[in-house]
Amino acid sequence: NHATINAPNTWKENTRCFPVPIGHQHLFSFFHLSDGPLTVLCLPGYLGTIDLDYGEFFEKVDKIKYRWVCWDPPGYGESYPPRREFTRGYLDRDSKTLQQLMKELNIARYYVLGWSQGGATGIFLAARDPESVLKLVTIGTEAILSDISVKFYNAVKKIDFWPKESVVRQLKYYTRSDLEKMTHGMADYSTSINRVDKGEFLMEACLSVKCPALIIHADRDPKSDPKHAQILKSRIPNSEVMMFPATNHDVHLAHTEDFMNLFEKYLLTK
Repeated sequence: NHATINAPNTWKENTRCFPVPIGHQHLFSFFHLSDGPLTVLCLPGYLGTIDLDYGEFFEKVDKIKYRWVCWDPPGYGESYPPRREFTRGYLDRDSKTLQQLMKELNIARYYVLGWSQGGATGIFLAARDPESVLKLVTIGTEAILSDISVKFYNAVKKIDFWPKESVVRQLKYYTRSDLEKMTHGMADYSTSINRVDKGEFLMEACLSVKCPALIIHADRDPKSDPKHAQILKSRIPNSEVMMFPATNHDVHLAHTEDFMNLFEKYLLTK
């Protein structure tokens, strides 16, 4: 039995929200109480949570046709503490934890939707568990940690320069000190992967993905260069790219209706 967590947000009204013990970790996850025949596992991005990365999205999606599953990744949101550690292979470790989580929820077959770094986690998961992942959709996901990536993560490691509302949203979950340790940790990690491995952290997993994959990217994404979409396509065997005519990194939030039309069409195409 899982302890229910208070859920004041309207998107949680028809959900089951509970912590799930996986090994020594205490994760926060939820899924809708609908009887939707199709399960979609949604994966947040860097410093992302269910609420921050998918809250507005869940307000608008079809809760009859689909059962939506999401989590706060280890070290983020309600899965904090402990603080997220940005060490080599951390997104792949997330995929292993997700595999255990879905078994705990007794969900054998599902689709995966990953935003930004969540897309990378989804790629690792699809490579790790090809029997479970039916199709994979990524949004704004980086294929490599390029020089531009390193510059970005180093530019945002000092939260004093963030928009005030972004800091306030994050400090709902963390102390300021721990938030800054995470942003500095990600900057150091990206720098290390860029220098030691020429930015490669995902290629082997991409080559191992067996399921169909749709790579969605805004054609003017301000945080992730569109070239990442083409790199992913060249590496994931059964993949296609859809460039979204937008300037947003979060196309699923900024253009939910258009995104869902595209997403559903892909999921339901055999």
